[in-house]
Amino acid sequence: MLDIFLMKALVVLGIVTFLVIWIKYMRLSRMRKSDLQMPAPSRTLALVTVVFDRVFILISLGFALLFLMLGYPDMFLPFSCSFDFSLQLMGIVLLVAGMFLSWWAIVSFGEFNEPRCARLKQGHRVVKAGAYRHIRHPQYASKMIAYLGLFLFFKDFLFILIFLSSVPLFYLQAKSEEKLLTLVFGEEYRNYQATTSMFFPLVLSRWMRQVGGTVLGKGAKED
Repeated sequence: MLDIFLMKALVVLGIVTFLVIWIKYMRLSRMRKSDLQMPAPSRTLALVTVVFDRVFILISLGFALLFLMLGYPDMFLPFSCSFDFSLQLMGIVLLVAGMFLSWWAIVSFGEFNEPRCARLKQGHRVVKAGAYRHIRHPQYASKMIAYLGLFLFFKDFLFILIFLSSVPLFYLQAKSEEKLLTLVFGEEYRNYQATTSMFFPLVLSRWMRQVGGTVLGKGAKED
């Protein structure tokens, strides 16, 4: 297991990094107004996604602050195993990857960022550069990666519950947004969909489907 002092230092660094990313996100989102004349995705689903997303973030920050004050053990749903150190290192890698992807996605999306509901901005266009070159929803992907990283780093099942809750929520919201973008941008967005994946690079998504198909095929033969 990592030294507790080192863990606390990494937690402080993570909180500071999160705040820097959040400030950048809010500044970019205020650069261009929403286009109220354009159609919008399901308001109910968007509201639920925003509320739960903020709750997940507050829980994560609250957990980190409690850890800084109280440390281990006896957090919420802790677990331990013989390879704790390796799991925590993997968690750090996932957290760094998630934060980097979040920053990259926010900068790539620029002034089209929308913190409240997924409304289109004035002069909106299909963003295909930066993080959006390979993934259609990198901001959602970055959060799921970060929750997995928190699960491994803190070794607490609370974050796997958050991860499992976020996956269907982000998926449904992403599908709602894509339905809207297809309606507004038509063939341009359908062509973009054909060359990208929803949450992971297309090559990785295809590999995951192939592996899943192979496993299911073997299981069917054994039956």
